[in-house]
Amino acid sequence: MDCKISIVLVSLLSICTGAPRGGIFNPYEDGPFTIQHVHVGSLFQPSLDENLDIWAPTEAGTYPIMYYLTGGAMMTAGTTYSQMLSHIASHGLVIVTMNRLSMAAPSEKVPYFEDTMNWAEINLEDKLHGDGIPVDVHLDFKTLIGAAHSAGNHVLVEYLKHTCGNFLALIFHDPVDGADPMGIMDDWCITPGEFLNFDIPTYHLSAGLDPAVGDSPSNLGMSCAPAHMSNERFWNALNRNSPRWSVNATKFGHMDFVDPEFNTGGFCAANNEATDEDFDAYRKFVAGQTINFISAVFEDDCTPYLSEIENPSNYIVEGSVRVENSGDSCPTPYCTWEPLPSPAP
Repeated sequence: MDCKISIVLVSLLSICTGAPRGGIFNPYEDGPFTIQHVHVGSLFQPSLDENLDIWAPTEAGTYPIMYYLTGGAMMTAGTTYSQMLSHIASHGLVIVTMNRLSMAAPSEKVPYFEDTMNWAEINLEDKLHGDGIPVDVHLDFKTLIGAAHSAGNHVLVEYLKHTCGNFLALIFHDPVDGADPMGIMDDWCITPGEFLNFDIPTYHLSAGLDPAVGDSPSNLGMSCAPAHMSNERFWNALNRNSPRWSVNATKFGHMDFVDPEFNTGGFCAANNEATDEDFDAYRKFVAGQTINFISAVFEDDCTPYLSEIENPSNYIVEGSVRVENSGDSCPTPYCTWEPLPSPAP
């Protein structure tokens, strides 16, 4: 079957797979697209301050873009997540990560994110073609999916508080607010008890061990995702109009879906009883759930994809789910936004 595609708010997956899990399509396995990884260093790129890692299909077509903001408020290299991100891209997306070592507070990194997206819209496609991606592969900058891990979510939320841009769906992986594990620095994207000022379909993944303390003495007894700074803080702040799903992978930890060589040292709490096969299953679960959510948002028939999200008996790891989806209708790709209230005089 010819898998050439043109995607503008239409099918991400069924064009080339045509069936939900149980038939041909299985989100927990690699998709039909061949993926190439490209690294773009900032050193020799005028006006680019971030290092980029991109995973892109090599088959001809126009692909939506997922910007994935990495942990440490974009200080973690994108290749830390290469297995998961390559898996997601193989189902028909271009994944773009960005990172640089900067001790700026997460809210102060929003301009880095904006500048990098502006650079990418002008330069990235030509750069990819120059690095071996075929010239008939194109990027759809009007169809963006925002996703992030840990404090990368802080940057992403802070951006969306000021504009939707071209983002049409939102994915939280183990989100963390604040600027330091103890919450000493006054830099927050969420105020408990207040709702965010944007409305967008949202998927939230948490890990059961997120708030636990890792085994390493180098973490000084601090959690990588303290309970008061992480998952529920984000879930409770989501706009009440946003269709939203929250999945908890009960047996795993904050970094357990990164590539194996990076999930070492015990700085974050991990599933110490898990085998290599268990961790591999968790990486596939995180990728597959992400694919299911994107498919549910962009497909005309969301039923098979929401069934995978909403029924923990279908999960390939242990987990639970909460759903807030008025009328049980299929989510659609959109983002609405209203200005933040003016600060009191």
